Amino acid sequence: MSLKLISGMMKSSGDEALLAMDAGGANQMVVIGRGALLEVAEPRRCDENRLQENIDLFSRIASAKYDRGDVEPDGRIRIGADDLLAWRQRAHVKSKPENAGRISE
Repeated sequence: MSLKLISGMMKSSGDEALLAMDAGGANQMVVIGRGALLEVAEPRRCDENRLQENIDLFSRIASAKYDRGDVEPDGRIRIGADDLLAWRQRAHVKSKPENAGRISE
């Protein structure tokens, strides 16, 4: 079951963001680390605008982690820069045509 975004906000510390997501009637909290916010686009920024510009991407990453059972012991899902890079790598691999890299004879 995929998660659905309820709301997203930066923490007052400015070091991370929070997403509140619906998990079929239960709330699921998602913590987005500073590294992920800085890594998601250029120029590198960690602020509310960067979060809102990319909230759909972070929601998709959170939903995929939830579906895999990749939840912290405290019940939260955490998204770091490594999760963002792995997501981009998977998206790049999926977007390549099957015959890419083959040499025509």
